[in-house]
Amino acid sequence: MTNYRLSAGTDVAEMALFDTEAIPQSRPLNEKGLDDLETSKHLIRLPTGADGGYLLHLYVDESPPEKVMEYCLTEDKLTGKFSSLNGRVAFGGVESTFREFTPNPLIRDDVVIPEGNYAFTAYRTDIPDEVVNQAIQVASTSRERWLDRAPLMVTLITLGIAIVFAAFKNFLAGGLVLVLGHVSFKLVKRLPDQGALAARRDKAQEDFPSIVIELRANIAVDRDRE
Repeated sequence: MTNYRLSAGTDVAEMALFDTEAIPQSRPLNEKGLDDLETSKHLIRLPTGADGGYLLHLYVDESPPEKVMEYCLTEDKLTGKFSSLNGRVAFGGVESTFREFTPNPLIRDDVVIPEGNYAFTAYRTDIPDEVVNQAIQVASTSRERWLDRAPLMVTLITLGIAIVFAAFKNFLAGGLVLVLGHVSFKLVKRLPDQGALAARRDKAQEDFPSIVIELRANIAVDRDRE
């Protein structure tokens, strides 16, 4: 029993989980190719309705935990069968459905699961913003809280001073303030522990998937092929 967290995205408002051995070598699947691969059970189509980044929680022979299922929309779940020839699968925008695509966290994330045939259930989630915002408040000490607020404070102070100069038509001074503010912002972001804070924040966000898929080993798929 295993679960995976895969981060990817799309510029054509459709994600998919697919068997990478079943896709073309050098160009993405067209609409007919997507339909054919879905029919052959090597691809799960996941229309999103919007471009952007998505986080998948993939559970193999394991049920999603209650804290995840709490946010899953069961009324429009997808069900069906999925097959992987050698266990190499990918989660990504449908524009990445070709073997020569280089996986990256913005578009496609590849992973190896146990090879075989599965029954799947796929859900989209609806997670309140306030739940996520509360979870990513990872600063726990006064120093960390100061570090967490510092970039925003630098930005607001810079914009405030620049607006004052602009109001008095001193555009040169306003421009210099913006340059200095930009440099200060970058310096603050490079302060010790900023990277650790960002990593902890990203880790906390991984608990809140956009899509959840459960795969269950299904011998019946083999019988269907006989």
